Amino acid sequence: MTEKETQTKAEKKRIRQQKKRQLRLARARAWLATYRGSRIVRAYRKEFNVDIVCAVRDLQEIGYKFAAGCAENLLKSEMTRREQLRQKKIQEKLSKQYPDNEDQDGLFYYIAGYTSGGFPYGITWEEMGLLPFESVVGDNNGDDEMANIENWPEDDEHWQFDMDFATDQHEEN
Repeated sequence: MTEKETQTKAEKKRIRQQKKRQLRLARARAWLATYRGSRIVRAYRKEFNVDIVCAVRDLQEIGYKFAAGCAENLLKSEMTRREQLRQKKIQEKLSKQYPDNEDQDGLFYYIAGYTSGGFPYGITWEEMGLLPFESVVGDNNGDDEMANIENWPEDDEHWQFDMDFATDQHEEN
């Protein structure tokens, strides 16, 4: 076997990406010399079809000097946007899993009622120490610990009090 045949798909992909990046940076140097606008990151993203993080990294690498704190602010806002998008996707997925429960929403674990203005009030997920739609008992796939009879204790000691109480009640009648 030759060396090319032994390369894994991941190695080939990495090499392909490096070549594409080198070509993009070479084109970007020429583009930067001719660019006259004020929104360089936006224009770079549009011209080279990359995200904000890649645009900032590339521009810094080819020698563009950002104003103090500008690059950090762009990267921070992008990370915040990505986290918000991730949270939104999680909320949508969870609301699809639990569509019929009118006593819960993304903010409230239990909606006790509504104010005269129509705003809900009750116990929030944060007060319960849970993430939205996280199960209190068991895992989040609907198999609650108490609902699963196989997890109930088999020894009679757990049920002794109930049995004694039931027997006492029965003997009194």
